[in-house]
Amino acid sequence: MDFFDLVQKRRSVRKFSTEKVPDKVILKSLKSALLAANSSNLQPWEFYWVKDKHKKNKLIEACFSQNAAKTAQELIVSVSRIDTWKRNKNLLIENYKQKGKLLPIIDNYYNKVIPYSYYHDMFGIAGIFKRCISLFTTLAGFFRPVPRGPISKHNLFEIVTKTTALACQNFMMGIVAQGYDSCPMEGFDENRVKKILDLNKNTHVVMVLGVGKADPKGVYGDRFRIDEDLVIKII
Repeated sequence: MDFFDLVQKRRSVRKFSTEKVPDKVILKSLKSALLAANSSNLQPWEFYWVKDKHKKNKLIEACFSQNAAKTAQELIVSVSRIDTWKRNKNLLIENYKQKGKLLPIIDNYYNKVIPYSYYHDMFGIAGIFKRCISLFTTLAGFFRPVPRGPISKHNLFEIVTKTTALACQNFMMGIVAQGYDSCPMEGFDENRVKKILDLNKNTHVVMVLGVGKADPKGVYGDRFRIDEDLVIKII
C-alpha cells in the first residue's frame, strides 16, 4: 500500500474493537512521529503514552468519556513545550560540532536568533522589549520583508503547536500503515490532562490520540470533504 492509499485509508475512528494493539506498533509509530518536519529542528514536543490504569481512567474522564477515548486500547497525549528550546538547541549545536559541521551561519542562528526569538520570562518583560523593537520592524516592513515575531508567549505556543501537530500526523500515518486505526481528539479538559501528566504552564496539550482496531461501526458516516475548488487556490 503506497502513501496515497494510506491517506485514503486513515479515518478518525470513534469506536474501537477489543483487539489489543502490540506495543511494537505504538513504539514504531512514535519513532515515526519524531521524524516529522519541525521549526528550526528544535523538536518542541513530548508524547505521553498513558499505560497506568488509574491515570488512563482519569484521562478518559478528562476526555469527557467519549467513545474514542473510552474504547481505545491505547491513549497517547501529544504536548508542545516552549521551555525546551535551550536544551534542544544545545544538543543540536553539539551534534554539529561532533560532525565538524558547525558553520558560522548555523552558530549565529542558534546562539543569537533562536535565543532572541524563544526567550520569555514569567513577568513578560522580554515580550515588552520585543514589542518595542517590533515598532521599528513594522516601519521597515513598509519597504521590505521583515520578521514579525514571535513576540509573546502566545506566538511561541502557535509555533510549537503547529510543529507538534505535524508529528501527530506522522504518528497516525504510522498507525494506519501497520493495520491499526486512530482518532485525534481535541475534546478534553486541558487543565485536568495537565494535572494527570504533571505538566507546567509552559506546555500545551495539542491532542489526545486514541489507538486501536476500528469497530465495524467505529466510523461515523461516509467521508466528506469540501469541494477542492473552494480551498485550493492557484494564483
